[in-house]
Amino acid sequence: MMTKKAFIVLFVISMTIAGCQQTEKKSEHKKEEKTVETTAKEPTEKTDPSYSLIGEEIEEEPAGELFQKHIGEKELTDDEYSKAADEAVTEYMKEIKSKDTKEWGAEEWAKSIIVNLRADAKETLQPIKDFEVKYNELKLPDGRLLQDVSEEELNEEAEEVNVAVLIDASGSMNADVPGGNKMALAKSSIKQFSESLGDNVNVSLSVFGHKGTGSDQDKKLSCGNIETVYSLQPFDQKKFTEALEQFNASGWTPLASAIQHAEKELKAASSEQTKTLIYVVSDGVETCDGDPVQAAKDAKKSMTDLQINIIGFDVDNEADRQLKEVASAGGGEYTSVKNKQELDEEITKNWKERLSKTTWRFWLAGNINNINWASVGMSNELRDLENDHITSRNRELDRMNAALTLLLSNDLIDFDTETAISDILYERTAAIKDYANEVIAEKHNEIFDTADSLKEKVDHVTKDLDL
Repeated sequence: MMTKKAFIVLFVISMTIAGCQQTEKKSEHKKEEKTVETTAKEPTEKTDPSYSLIGEEIEEEPAGELFQKHIGEKELTDDEYSKAADEAVTEYMKEIKSKDTKEWGAEEWAKSIIVNLRADAKETLQPIKDFEVKYNELKLPDGRLLQDVSEEELNEEAEEVNVAVLIDASGSMNADVPGGNKMALAKSSIKQFSESLGDNVNVSLSVFGHKGTGSDQDKKLSCGNIETVYSLQPFDQKKFTEALEQFNASGWTPLASAIQHAEKELKAASSEQTKTLIYVVSDGVETCDGDPVQAAKDAKKSMTDLQINIIGFDVDNEADRQLKEVASAGGGEYTSVKNKQELDEEITKNWKERLSKTTWRFWLAGNINNINWASVGMSNELRDLENDHITSRNRELDRMNAALTLLLSNDLIDFDTETAISDILYERTAAIKDYANEVIAEKHNEIFDTADSLKEKVDHVTKDLDL
């Protein structure tokens, strides 16, 4: 039987063991909490800058700290760069002398130079990648880019073409120009144009500015009346002539509202396959507080195949500027005319040609040389971007070599280490050079491959023509 003394001793030992176990559990729990806390803080710790010797990876590296501080936008300047580069290298030397670098090898030295003095390669490579190969001067008579039109489209007439003609009947159209009265001349030319339209073309005629007078009390009446006098349909000579006789020039100029009016009518009558055009004859600026440029933009956005072509008839400088902007916003062409002969030429010939498949073909044949000139022009533009990258790349290496020379002359590294560092720097420069050459070559190939495809398109479309 256990004695009282022995029982007490056993109890004390048991309690001691239990206490130790509890202490260990608490210690382990605190250790776990500390581990979790440390792990949670890790993402917020600043990562140590690094460098790569692979072109694609170099492109993604940020600019060096001292490059950002001293050089930045001065990198490609002629008069500010040298001083900025000297400042960056000088500060690098000042900083490096304050560090313990006795155990550094060539790789660590190279890393120090690179992460401080490197440029942002993406700044000069991305513009090359983003360079748009666009033959903007090669427009078909209807305003579309040759580049955006397939051979099938060039060889096929549109299934349906809807044309809205808008004629300005504001008071100033009553004036005379060489050849006759502006209003009478506009009506005559528009009639001739409409008579020449093909069977697949529907035409409408709307007039604005024909109500009231040019007086202030008639402004609301005149600005609020845009009238379709010939609804969208195939040309009927008798009905169209009667429509032209229904109005005379008298009031204000609600050009913006007239464009909105035409857009609404065309959209209601057109499908996605329908080619739509608005033709405007006007002799002045908007006078009804509208915004015709915005109206043209909205119409173009609403109907992507729409084009707004405008004739400025005997206009002043202000009207010439505004009407040109309206046509541009509507994806069309603007022409200024001063007399009967010029008006007839633009309406009866050029307007008609913008609807003609055959004219497209002749235009293509006559503009084949423009493809070559455009290719050369884009190639030169790309070469300028390439030169920016080469300048950046060469200046980066020069900065790094300047720092390397100072490290050697200040006995911070020996000759063997200097040679090893130099090899790393040149390997890095060669890597980004090879990568950049691939990017540039790809873009140059795109320019000339596109040119070749356009020439081939022209050849196919015009091969049967007797030119």
